[in-house]
Amino acid sequence: MQWSQIKTLFILCFLVLNIYLLYLVIDKQKEADIGIIEREDTTIEEQLESEDITYGDLPEVKDEEPFLSVEQKNFDREDASSLEKFSNQDAAIIDKNIIISVFDNPIQLPSNATDQTILSLLKDDILYPEEYDFWGWNKEYNVLVFFQKKNERPIYFNRGGMVLFFLNKENEVSGYIQTMLGESEEGEESKSLIKPIKAIETLYQSNKLNSGEEITMSIGYHTRVPLSDGVQVFVPTWKASVNDERNYFINAIEGFIFSGNDNDFLYETISTYEENLRSVSIKDTEIKEMILEQLNSRLDKKNGSEEKK
Repeated sequence: MQWSQIKTLFILCFLVLNIYLLYLVIDKQKEADIGIIEREDTTIEEQLESEDITYGDLPEVKDEEPFLSVEQKNFDREDASSLEKFSNQDAAIIDKNIIISVFDNPIQLPSNATDQTILSLLKDDILYPEEYDFWGWNKEYNVLVFFQKKNERPIYFNRGGMVLFFLNKENEVSGYIQTMLGESEEGEESKSLIKPIKAIETLYQSNKLNSGEEITMSIGYHTRVPLSDGVQVFVPTWKASVNDERNYFINAIEGFIFSGNDNDFLYETISTYEENLRSVSIKDTEIKEMILEQLNSRLDKKNGSEEKK
């Protein structure tokens, strides 16, 4: 066989191969296009159902809501007088906006304490108890966390409006730190809120959800912009609790997702409180030293764990 015939045969073989490969590419593209069309025609409810992801009853909210503007509350003489009336604690006000307190007789928590039990045990030992909701018992730092509310909704992860109760090794509440936000003002312009099912869809499309999981939705507020004059701006925020194990937060106006990490927030909060408390002078140094000991022991434990890693 002559070389020209062999060359022609090779060319024909490559031509046939290229045609075959082009056919495969076109066929795959058609399948992909069909898949996209099918997904577009499938509702988020149907997609979740196909993966056995459930969400129960969803909260009802207004179509539009404004931002909230809030300043830090300064505790006054009346608040100081109310603190003095508590019979089982010694308390002091730091920089007008932080209360530190130590219990004379630590309050024992039952081993099987529910949220309601904890609320009942501690509500009469702080100022303005109706302003706070119990968030959770963080076992790593062994603290009870209460977040302040506005419009009957919790303000998530804001150290300017919370109560941090310290527990000892016997699960006794030995003292606390309290901060509080003042009166809130609504912005003049209302913004459209995304529906809770849309917030769930945002999580689903971001690959935050797995098959067989259960979602519980609620709504609160989260800091949007801290202003230079000390005013904080809060935006309505969806909280998605997945299997009661992890939380995601979805800005109900702008739609972006952020994860709320309790441990990171508590470490930064405890560090900030420790720094602030160490830098001030108060008459009752014993209270200050006892609270500093509570803060430092938790920071030391955290830092020690990080060093071991």
